Amino acid sequence: MLCVLLTWINFQFAQANPGGEDFLINWSAMRSFITQGQSPYAIETSQNIMAEYKVLETSSIGSLPKFSLPLYGMLVYSPFALIADFVMARALWMTFLELCLIAIVLLSMQLTYWKINPILLSALFLFGLFGFHGIMPLLDGNLIIPVTLLVLGILITIHNKQDEAAGLLIAFTTILPVPVGLFLVFVLVWVIGTHRGKIIAWFSATFILLIGFSFAILPSWVIQFLTNIIGSYREIDPGTPGDVLISRWGAVGERFAIGLSIVIVLILVYEWWQAIAGGQKRFIWTALLTLALGTWSGIKTSPLNYVLLYPALIMGLELLFERWKIKANGFILVILALLFIGNWSIFLLTMSENFQTGVSSFLFLPLPITTILLLYWSKWWVIKSNSVELKSRLINLK
Repeated sequence: MLCVLLTWINFQFAQANPGGEDFLINWSAMRSFITQGQSPYAIETSQNIMAEYKVLETSSIGSLPKFSLPLYGMLVYSPFALIADFVMARALWMTFLELCLIAIVLLSMQLTYWKINPILLSALFLFGLFGFHGIMPLLDGNLIIPVTLLVLGILITIHNKQDEAAGLLIAFTTILPVPVGLFLVFVLVWVIGTHRGKIIAWFSATFILLIGFSFAILPSWVIQFLTNIIGSYREIDPGTPGDVLISRWGAVGERFAIGLSIVIVLILVYEWWQAIAGGQKRFIWTALLTLALGTWSGIKTSPLNYVLLYPALIMGLELLFERWKIKANGFILVILALLFIGNWSIFLLTMSENFQTGVSSFLFLPLPITTILLLYWSKWWVIKSNSVELKSRLINLK
């Protein structure tokens, strides 16, 4: 019943508000492939997508939109591509993303088993569902939301020693390789270092099957995929805080950017090495820290992908609560309120007249800085209380 209601609301919204550009690219590319047998990576497909932009009166863009997912991404988008009406397909996709956002908040709390009171629970849902980093990828139809859910699934299944499921989830998370690349590298390094061979076996078998399935469907897909993803990656501007420094300070900014990337890499190498010898809580803490630091590592991304940091932020807040107990409630509410108001204020003050934005460079700062500070402030506590109890209940209300 909830899904039907959400879909009806989303349909009314989609009819009145053109958008969903990210979903449109992937939906249209998959639809061309399924109905016409046309490669989703072809220039002709990009031209068709551009024509869809104009018909649907979505925002104009300066270059041809490109399908830049691995071909096995069709497993996600094919059910929606079977729907000829884009508005209906977008409404159903938005419902799927909304359910994913709800699950992200719930599972992030399960990850640390936060005994949360109703006020904080409401605040977390308000922030998670209606904050800038939840609403904007939802309106864009961005795949980053379900991928964030997969990331949480990886952490929970590894902790619960459900190695087969963990291997499967790691393989499917490669559907969006750039934003989660460092995270996946760390997880695989940790798995190898802790001798969890079954995870590697299931990941390898699943990944080989996905690649093999893709070759059977379209033998030339790899070269086409690499061409498109490299092209799309180059078009992200600015894609890192380093790009912002370079654009503002030139050669001096470039040296700062290189220095920042080197520092981040050295920190990650050290933390990864420490995590292999640590326990479960250290592993989860390091995995989430990797997601947060990855936004400043020099790998291009967008603040629209920062929903990936929700689990890290919630763990940081939970660790704050673990240290201060009841006294932390007010502080946590202040942090969430400042992030909520601050991010929306930055967006509203910097958006263009048609409500589109390349996303202000200032949005590279609030959520990553807050998350990194919270995680490092609680590092000693993580090391000393190196255990995570994942119970059967998703939330324990006080």
